[in-house]
Amino acid sequence: MTTRPGYRQWLLAVGTFTTLLLYSLGCGSTQTARTEKTATDSLTVSQSPVSADSLCFREILSRDTTTLRLVLAGDRASGQIDINPYEKDRARGSFTGTRSGNTITADWQRSGEGMTETYALILTLSGDSISWGEGERIEHQGKWTLKQPGGTYRYRLAKTPCH
Repeated sequence: MTTRPGYRQWLLAVGTFTTLLLYSLGCGSTQTARTEKTATDSLTVSQSPVSADSLCFREILSRDTTTLRLVLAGDRASGQIDINPYEKDRARGSFTGTRSGNTITADWQRSGEGMTETYALILTLSGDSISWGEGERIEHQGKWTLKQPGGTYRYRLAKTPCH
């Protein structure tokens, strides 16, 4: 299928705006979880109301911002990651996984550059922060996993109030 130049960027901008608007309106709501779909891709994002088990984290480096919202329910973990580098392609999406102690093993439905792929993540909770490794990835059984365990770069996000 051939599309006009700029159409994909326009759809991405509209979808991003809609998602952010719905996300900001949904935070603090007492409604039950709901599902929204963006116009840019088939990524389904489940958003839960802020509760005692919801944690939010953020890292700002220069003009790059990374946010993570985590919802814990027993040994289950889910949430949303948004990596927004200044003047570069954004990566975002929902994740689900399991928690054992301070370690969360999850599959992230990473959406960026017009594609959605499953990334394997190992997140570590430590005090008032969360971290995970990143680096070169290889595809293994339908998931993108780190070529070097632990990665070559580490995201470290500080706890922040959920709004």
